[in-house]
Amino acid sequence: MATSRLRKTFAYPDSDSEPSDLDEEHQEQLINTLQAEDLTRTTLYRNLFSAIPAIGALFFLYTLLFSSRNAQERLLALLSASSLCCTAYILLYMPLEASRRKGKVAMYKVEAARGPVEAYLVYLNAALAGLLSLACVVSLRKVDYEGAWRQALPAVILGLTLFVRQQLAPLDLEELQKAKYDYKGA
Repeated sequence: MATSRLRKTFAYPDSDSEPSDLDEEHQEQLINTLQAEDLTRTTLYRNLFSAIPAIGALFFLYTLLFSSRNAQERLLALLSASSLCCTAYILLYMPLEASRRKGKVAMYKVEAARGPVEAYLVYLNAALAGLLSLACVVSLRKVDYEGAWRQALPAVILGLTLFVRQQLAPLDLEELQKAKYDYKGA
């Protein structure tokens, strides 16, 4: 059984390029740098995006205190402001989780580690935003477009916030740490 081998031509190493293999210290330093940069970016974007529900909540607090004409408008403004405050809390204070692979941790252990606020706040806020969306539909049927967009605003901001949280999930560097010492160089 004859097999043929392809041979690579010899090339002098470039002095400008980095070696393809990293030693243990460089690997550790690279992983730490990636984690630090990811944490910095995540904190920055969390703080920037938290301004959206905060500004919305201030708008509804102004509506509640100064421009509401009847009890129904006050109640809808109060519900909207509380929904937006919950949305800001979800974005700022609830921990971001890295994507989990199948078979890593049993789900009952993950659920047991979370407190009631972490476990149910997103669902309760989604229910409140859904209730306000129903009020939006009623306002649209009454041809009250100004009231309809006010009532739809918390649901839109909640959806945007949940999308942003999903995008801000921390980097999963576990595979790099597993492979770290398999590629010893220098």
